[in-house]
Amino acid sequence: MDIASFSRDALECFCCPVLQEIDYLLHYTKNINEFKDQAQRLNAVVSDVKYAVEQAERNREGIKNEVQVWLQRANKKVTEAQNLLDNEVQANRNHRCACACCSPDWLSRHRLSKQAVSIGKEMGVICEEKKSFEIVSLPAIPEPTAPVPAGHFVSFESTKNAMEDILKALKDDNNNTNIVGVHGMGGVGKTTMVKQVAEKVMTEGHFHRVVMATVSQTVNLKKIQSSIADGLELLLKKKSEEGRAKELREKIMADERILVILDDVWEWIDLSSIGIPIGSDLEACKSKILLTTRREHVCNSMGCKENRIHLNILSPEDSWDLFIKTAGTVFDSTEFEAVAREVAGECQGLPLALVTVARALGDKDEEEWKKAARRLKRSVSPNPDHQEKVTECIKLSYDFLKDREAKACFLMCCLFPEDHNISKEVLARYGMGLRLFHHVDTLDEARGDADTFTKNLIDSGLLLKCDEDAFVKMHDVVRDTAKLISSSGNEELFMAQAGSALEEWPRRDTRFESYTAVSVMFNDIKRLPDEPVCPKLRALLLQENKNLREIPSGFFNRMTTLKVLDISGLPVLSLPPSIRLLENLCTLYMDRCKSKDISILGGLKKLEILSLNRSFINTFPEELAELTELRMLDMRSCAYIQTISPNIISRLHGLEELYLQGSFCQWGNRVGGTNEERNASLEELINLPQLTVLKIDIEGVNCLPRNVNFSPKWEKFDICINGSFFNRLLNVNLSILKRVRTRTLFIDTTMSTLPDWFIKAVAEKAEMIIYSWCWNLKNILVEYDKGRLFGLKCLYVQQSNSEQCLIPLAAEGIPNTPVFEKLQELHIHNMESVKEICVGQLPPGSFEKLKFLEVQQCIYLENSLLHSNMIQRLNNLEILKVTGNSIKEVFGFEGLEEGRRYLERLKELRLDNLSQLASIWKGPCQLADFRNVKTVIVIKCNKLKFLFSPSMSQGLLHLEELWVEDCSDLDEIIQKDGGITLDKMTLPRLKTLALQNLALLVNFYDGNSSLECPFLEHLHVRDCPNFRTSNFHSSKQVHFNNERHYNLLKKRLKEPEDMSNAVE
Repeated sequence: MDIASFSRDALECFCCPVLQEIDYLLHYTKNINEFKDQAQRLNAVVSDVKYAVEQAERNREGIKNEVQVWLQRANKKVTEAQNLLDNEVQANRNHRCACACCSPDWLSRHRLSKQAVSIGKEMGVICEEKKSFEIVSLPAIPEPTAPVPAGHFVSFESTKNAMEDILKALKDDNNNTNIVGVHGMGGVGKTTMVKQVAEKVMTEGHFHRVVMATVSQTVNLKKIQSSIADGLELLLKKKSEEGRAKELREKIMADERILVILDDVWEWIDLSSIGIPIGSDLEACKSKILLTTRREHVCNSMGCKENRIHLNILSPEDSWDLFIKTAGTVFDSTEFEAVAREVAGECQGLPLALVTVARALGDKDEEEWKKAARRLKRSVSPNPDHQEKVTECIKLSYDFLKDREAKACFLMCCLFPEDHNISKEVLARYGMGLRLFHHVDTLDEARGDADTFTKNLIDSGLLLKCDEDAFVKMHDVVRDTAKLISSSGNEELFMAQAGSALEEWPRRDTRFESYTAVSVMFNDIKRLPDEPVCPKLRALLLQENKNLREIPSGFFNRMTTLKVLDISGLPVLSLPPSIRLLENLCTLYMDRCKSKDISILGGLKKLEILSLNRSFINTFPEELAELTELRMLDMRSCAYIQTISPNIISRLHGLEELYLQGSFCQWGNRVGGTNEERNASLEELINLPQLTVLKIDIEGVNCLPRNVNFSPKWEKFDICINGSFFNRLLNVNLSILKRVRTRTLFIDTTMSTLPDWFIKAVAEKAEMIIYSWCWNLKNILVEYDKGRLFGLKCLYVQQSNSEQCLIPLAAEGIPNTPVFEKLQELHIHNMESVKEICVGQLPPGSFEKLKFLEVQQCIYLENSLLHSNMIQRLNNLEILKVTGNSIKEVFGFEGLEEGRRYLERLKELRLDNLSQLASIWKGPCQLADFRNVKTVIVIKCNKLKFLFSPSMSQGLLHLEELWVEDCSDLDEIIQKDGGITLDKMTLPRLKTLALQNLALLVNFYDGNSSLECPFLEHLHVRDCPNFRTSNFHSSKQVHFNNERHYNLLKKRLKEPEDMSNAVE
């Protein structure tokens, strides 16, 4: 090599790195902008994958390992990118100067530019890796499910005999007929009984799943398909009935051993059109069908002639037994009892009639019972299969209702489709518009009345409870009676044709001039009449007619008395001019409507309730300022609305409730594309004198005015202050699922940035606060003090930039007074900088009401999770969940007062993915009082050698379930301790023990004492090659590796219900 060549190479080796470093400075802006684009792209890809994962998880499909690993790397890179962008913004802010000669911070720019290039390349690689998998999931493993059994079921001779026949037919695998039919009168108890059958066959393990759908008189294939899909935990992706049927059929064939219950079948129905396999296919997948019907010939036509079971009415003895138990009346004379027996006899053995009449008469005197007996005698039912008698019984119960409002509420429920979950909130809003509730001044009072009246109707047997407390249902026989009453009234006359498969407006009906309420919701009406004459109409319910694309211009011309109108879900692009003539309209629902211009609604001067949930409007028109009587405005999830002009909402002086979550958030900001025009400010909301319920999004703390002239009195609120659209959307979903009408604050900032009026009106009243992506969060105790969070019940701290300690009591300025005295739940998620939860001594009274503590993915947490300073204050802790941390022990008992016992209220302990956990406790274990612990779950704690000491195990007096999984170093459950000399080791309440993938586990306990678990019923041992099954000395029959029980247990223990809805 010559000297020149060597010099050139040496110069390149020296200069290239230097030039590269200079290049980072010269191309700072370009590198940062490209980095932002790359980060945005990665965010979009991650969002798509997360969505796909969520859909797969909903279908109970397993997520591929490569996808989980990719998501972990991608999420980590997204966090790094966000940190860099935040640092870039902070650097620019720190060096912002009014002087033109002030130079930038070159060192910061160089560092940021270099990091942007490096991280950007890594993000590009991650995006490319996504292409290696198109499908994120593996096929689902079926888990057993069954319909919720009826809450109150009494077995009588007739039901017992029918159930035995049904069970015999369902269990008979040699039976060539795979369809079983149950027929009987309406109100005889068919639905209640088959739910009990479902529970029994699941308990006995005959089927992996039981799914149930109500067919009803008007067959709605898509609704039936959706009910079955929900039971199968299947997300239907196709829109057509044929496509959905194919998906269902494939799922049923793949899962096998499924019992499909079709309730209330009126005529022959093509099972294949639903998606239910038939014939040899049904037999091949070892599944069966159970249907209920009022008509025996339906059993024959559906192919279950040989397997049809008649559910008969109750015998006189059983009827009387059910009747007196339900009535609860003490008959103080033989004459009174004779009258009561006469009334019970008139119910003709029908459980629905017996229960309804008994509840109506339960608190009445003897004279009222005599009147009822005479009335029921007058209603003659010549044919025992006719429904006249049960109808008269329901009418009697209706007439005995004390409140006129309760009667009106009952009749209003028949306007909804059969088997519909009727929302109490909708009943309250409709009722408010119709003036059904007397002596109410606010919407919240109307809700209270609606809740009271529906409870009374449930107690009277006229309505049914739903799984969710916010809804009620109506038995189809009761609904038929309500329709009969409402269609023959003098003052109120209803046309209830909801969900009746109507394809056109019922033109043949000649009574429109007399109707006070018309319901044709959930039909397939395509055209409305031009100008119907309805001079008495007060309620018109047109919602969910998916093909009704136009409302004729003069449709509302002759409906001037209308008070409630619901056109939700109609694909109508514009509102008809005649809608402005509805001068008495009080309640208007336009949810999911496609009409973008709603300015015409400004003429509805008496409008009080306006719901535009998920509608397509893109602005809030000025004309709506004329709605001075408006009490409630619901504009949740109106994603297209970008602007709200000033001085519109401020003129709605009567507004009590405002819902804007997932919609507008740029309060007071400049309107996009303009220099001067601004959106409405938050001061307009603050100055509304009647506003008590506020649920809104705010883009940033800069939108909050620093000073206000009027102190708002918001009694219920859900306020999200967050710059991230994703987080605001997350808060909307949380609000829908978990936090109905509570006081909640979701923020990405600290209390020190919030104005004092906001602290007083919101923060100090909040029951739940969620800190999410709050980079300025340093000390949670400062937040507690500045925010005056003395009434806080639930606290989430997630993905925020805290110091190494979350609760640093040793820091300066921390008052020595109790903190978080009323807190019931504490959730700490993804706090990567936190190494300890609490340092210093907690004052007495701190955390004294805490029941639920969850610490997830705080990867740098070390040593003991809970030191003595926390343990001595957690006297009411019931549930502890710890996941994905680096702690070495859960409880550190060193330094605690001898002679006392701690954690005596603890009921549940969950430890998952704790790679450094060497022991559950440290220090004197005799200080732990685990007498109330019922459930212990330990998963992926690979350094654990054992779970409990002998002395600790003797304190587990109420332990019922123990699940241990994937702990590679675990060799015994109870530690062998030579210093303990006990005659026997007893776990007196242990019912279920599950051990799996424990390669080194040899014994449950290897000491000299005998082990006794007298109530052990289920033992699951999987992939534990060295485990020697012990003699547990159980007095019960121990079921070993029962598959059905295992799957139910796994679903319940490993996917526990979220506790965030526990705070009321």
